[in-house]
Amino acid sequence: MPLQRGHVVQFARYRAVCVGLRGGKALVCKVIQPDDLWHRADLPLDWLDCLMGGLTTSLRIRCWPHTVRNHDLRIVGEVSVACMDRVDRMVNKERDIRALEEKWRPVELN
Repeated sequence: MPLQRGHVVQFARYRAVCVGLRGGKALVCKVIQPDDLWHRADLPLDWLDCLMGGLTTSLRIRCWPHTVRNHDLRIVGEVSVACMDRVDRMVNKERDIRALEEKWRPVELN
């Protein structure tokens, strides 16, 4: 089965949710364990998405995607379309916040 948006993939040390595909690369958001520190980009998963995604409960998705090679990624589950809509909104919100922070970064003098 080819990788698609919404699939949960397994890496060596963590799982992630695919939020998009570009050429031979996948954009993924890491699934965060309950004991990790909260970040403003974290989105809690409801129990149904955890069940569908092959995940334990009380997990979060860190909604700031990073790029990985789409080569033999092991698909372990899938999250709902509604969950992906929430992820998209949170990714856009985090992008806007980071753009604002970048705008207000102090200029260094030489």
